[in-house]
Amino acid sequence: MKPIHPNLFTQVMKLPAGIRGDVLEFLGATPVEDAQIRRIIAEAAEHSRHKWGNDESAPANG
Repeated sequence: MKPIHPNLFTQVMKLPAGIRGDVLEFLGATPVEDAQIRRIIAEAAEHSRHKWGNDESAPANG
């Protein structure tokens, strides 16, 4: 497993719990470059905004 850049890890940890768990599981099992991680984070954040309306309305437990 390639280490994730600390700033990217911080961004992943800011995702809602359910999405965060899926992303972390994927990152642990798949070698990915930083650019791909950025795209994954952006897509996950967009999915979260679309599903919940905004970050503040997302449930705390995902």
